Amino acid sequence: MSINLLLINLGAVIIFMHLWFVYAAITKRNDIADVAWGLGFILLATIGVCVNFNLKTLLVWLLVSFWGFRLAWHIFNRFIRKKQEDKRYLNWRQDWGKNWLFWSWAKVFLTQGFFLFLVALPIIFLSQQTTNDLTLVNLIGLLLWIFGISFETIADKQLKTFLSKPKQAGQGRIMKTGLWKFSRHPNYFGEAVIWWGMWLITFGDYFWLTIIGPITITLLLRFVSGVPLAEAGFKDDKEFQEYAKKTPAMFPNLFIK
Repeated sequence: MSINLLLINLGAVIIFMHLWFVYAAITKRNDIADVAWGLGFILLATIGVCVNFNLKTLLVWLLVSFWGFRLAWHIFNRFIRKKQEDKRYLNWRQDWGKNWLFWSWAKVFLTQGFFLFLVALPIIFLSQQTTNDLTLVNLIGLLLWIFGISFETIADKQLKTFLSKPKQAGQGRIMKTGLWKFSRHPNYFGEAVIWWGMWLITFGDYFWLTIIGPITITLLLRFVSGVPLAEAGFKDDKEFQEYAKKTPAMFPNLFIK
């Protein structure tokens, strides 16, 4: 791997996240970091396709752009509907007190940039591969990516439909049908599958190092920024606790009756 190219990608992430930090500091909306997440991967995929244009880097750029813009647009729509930042970030700001600016930089934007870089390692290293022909492993990865994005999209649509309908007698407040019957967070499962698929699509010279990417995002979704944060407000909800007893957090159990 060219150290210069690695530094270019790292520098791009640092500059990118600092620009969003400046915006967040002015508007006091740290939740803009969620919008920046998907766009950051598009930036790195764009660098890759410009440095080494071939069928594989072009394919990755198209896939990452589709995923990234879809995610950013979804979060941005939620962002503009709110008059103040997301409750998670607001609570952090209140906890940080007069040091909120430093911790916003360090805990939100610097940390997110770090994890963005790790997850994107398959994309970053792709531009340095000596062979760029699509292999059987790459095609399997593409199928896995398609499965993941489809699974995530269906789960998101099912939840949106559920939340948009007036509550009916006996329906309950927790989504427990469709893909949500087999997993409490099928959208996160689909997201993890997307990145395992991306790892196989970019599988090549540096596969032993780029596996850090899908491992990182899987652990983040399951144990850090995904499941734990999404369920933080349900620890005293009896209906949710009953649902959680028989339904796995992220990886679907298709044998649930």
